[in-house]
Amino acid sequence: MKTITVPGDPATIRAIMVAKADQQFHDHETIRLDSSDSDASVEKTIFRIVDGGEDKWELQFE
Repeated sequence: MKTITVPGDPATIRAIMVAKADQQFHDHETIRLDSSDSDASVEKTIFRIVDGGEDKWELQFE
């Protein structure tokens, strides 16, 4: 399972921008979001991946 560290509460995130070169992500893949501010973490499933421009993908979660 892939893990992404994000600021704030990961449970409230509905979409996130990631660099296209970082990793390969796929629709309906479950990833773990860890908070950089606390011990909070959550597993979310990618609903859709769209081109976010500027060499970034926007991961949208269910």
